[in-house]
Amino acid sequence: MIEKYYFEFSKIYCRLMRLEIQLKERLKTALLSYYKEDIISVFQKFFYNQDRLSRYNKNTGNSFLAILKNPQMLPSQKFIKLVNIMYLSDILFIILCCKQFQISEITYNFYLKVPEKFGTLISSRQSLLDLRNTIAHYNFRDYEKNKNKYLDTLMLFEVHMGRNIKGIVEFPKFSKKPSIKAILMTIKNLRPDLLDIDFNNDNEIEYFYNKHRILLDLCDEIALYNGYTPVELPSPWTIFRVMYSLKANIKQKHEIDVYSLPLFSDLNNK
Repeated sequence: MIEKYYFEFSKIYCRLMRLEIQLKERLKTALLSYYKEDIISVFQKFFYNQDRLSRYNKNTGNSFLAILKNPQMLPSQKFIKLVNIMYLSDILFIILCCKQFQISEITYNFYLKVPEKFGTLISSRQSLLDLRNTIAHYNFRDYEKNKNKYLDTLMLFEVHMGRNIKGIVEFPKFSKKPSIKAILMTIKNLRPDLLDIDFNNDNEIEYFYNKHRILLDLCDEIALYNGYTPVELPSPWTIFRVMYSLKANIKQKHEIDVYSLPLFSDLNNK
């Protein structure tokens, strides 16, 4: 089972980590800009909840209490440090379950795409946590059983946070398993810069290899999202071969279209 899902788990783990980091950064920005130095007192019930505090007990002491009781730190500084060490479950609890967060000035500063209704995100909170635990503990059987739900949940949070893979707001969903050419055509529509690399532009040269890595990563993610298994994913050479063939066809079509314009037709008829 590990051979079957190891690659896919590594991909999803990266997405989860990117999402979690952004949740924390946006949380600090949105709440501190609104509550400022009142932040700890406003969320005092949350931070001093005994069940929550017990999860941060370590052999060296309680990391939460050590920050909360530090007299040398401002409330805003305490909040930043607390968020940095908070588990994903607590981050999601503040965002989706604390009424102090559900203020329009905060939510519009937090979400890239503010939900029209928060019910779907709230009901999907546990599913995201289950995915996080499934990936962290290599629970392949649970992932195989709930794969579609997990991937849709991850996508849901990524869309609202604007934190999807490589600048794509939402993965395309095909009605049937797409060809690599179809995937690359979709990427061209969503991220044309990944296929249009100008070797004469110094700025492009600096990012040339990085863009190719992004393209491969994105192609894999869209394929996995649309029914591919890891063993079915094409090699990088196959993707690049299809990509350059596609670019050549697009260039040829463009040249034909240009020479079919009236100006060129008139010249050719003379």
